[in-house]
Amino acid sequence: MSINITVEPAIDAVVELKARKSLDGDIMIFDHPEIDIVVSGKKNKILALSKEQYGDHVYATQSRFFEFLSKKGVIDTASIRGGNVYGSLEGMLLESVSPEESDPVQSAIYSIAKFFHEEAPYYQSVQRYEMELEQELLEPDDEDSTELGEVPHEKRKGNNADYAGYNAAYGLYGIYE
Repeated sequence: MSINITVEPAIDAVVELKARKSLDGDIMIFDHPEIDIVVSGKKNKILALSKEQYGDHVYATQSRFFEFLSKKGVIDTASIRGGNVYGSLEGMLLESVSPEESDPVQSAIYSIAKFFHEEAPYYQSVQRYEMELEQELLEPDDEDSTELGEVPHEKRKGNNADYAGYNAAYGLYGIYE
């Protein structure tokens, strides 16, 4: 059985990423807010590293990332595993059946850019929420704030002495304040 698919005209795609090439030729991509990605053409693998925090949310992002690449046919699903760096996941790039037509590293980078594009609305909403929360805390509405002196102050309000020998009405050991 043989399936031939030709796309006319050939697709030329350009993506913009915050990326850097390491001395050994690996491509390091820094666009995502939670993970950094290393695409290694020599080792034929992709590595996703935690950026700042470790936890379930980072693992969930890495898992979504590798599931996306797997569904796009960029990596081998069976090769996804924990990397040798703490909190990392890695997967092996699939080899192209026709290397002269498609480069696995270029396909991987294009797919990574598509993943970022799909994730962008979620992280934009998180950023918008954090900015609104900060704005609400730093500059509250008139309804949510009071001016100094608007609420009368008393010498003691409530019972905030929770240790033995102290009576709120009489003070320490019954001595009236």
